[in-house]
Amino acid sequence: MPAAGTPAPGRKRSVSEIRQRVLGSLVLLALATASADDSADCASFDLVGDGIPQPLGERVGNPDAGRQVAADRQRGDCSICHQLPLPHARFHGNVGPDLSAIGARLTPAQLRLRVAANRHLNPESVMPDYGLSRGRHDVATAFEDRPILTDQEIEDVVAWLSTLDGSGP
Repeated sequence: MPAAGTPAPGRKRSVSEIRQRVLGSLVLLALATASADDSADCASFDLVGDGIPQPLGERVGNPDAGRQVAADRQRGDCSICHQLPLPHARFHGNVGPDLSAIGARLTPAQLRLRVAANRHLNPESVMPDYGLSRGRHDVATAFEDRPILTDQEIEDVVAWLSTLDGSGP
């Protein structure tokens, strides 16, 4: 029998449900006044510990495509906040952690959660939830009702980040 607050086997816990548990009663009040279709619009993830073990995309992630998404200023633009092995990037940020060896520190499941729904782990993070379309502010019109990245783009970024073990470019 699952522990109290644990979803039944086979049932996916929505990110909206997770947020409610993490943010506490004050935020629960704010969520209760939010649009009723928030949970329907959010992607559902099977969370296990601090990760999403099941891939989001239909295909296996492609590290080369993930590197392109991470470097693309119109999609991931990861170097705006993170140090990355992207030598052609003009500037690398220091707001987020250095990701040069992130594949040696985190599993693909942990990376997937951090890219898709980072605010599940840190509600105060300035990093957007790349896999969700709700709960964002001051969003460009093109991204208002859709996630910043597709499930496949997230899988590609996760595949690339998983290769970053600090042993080379």
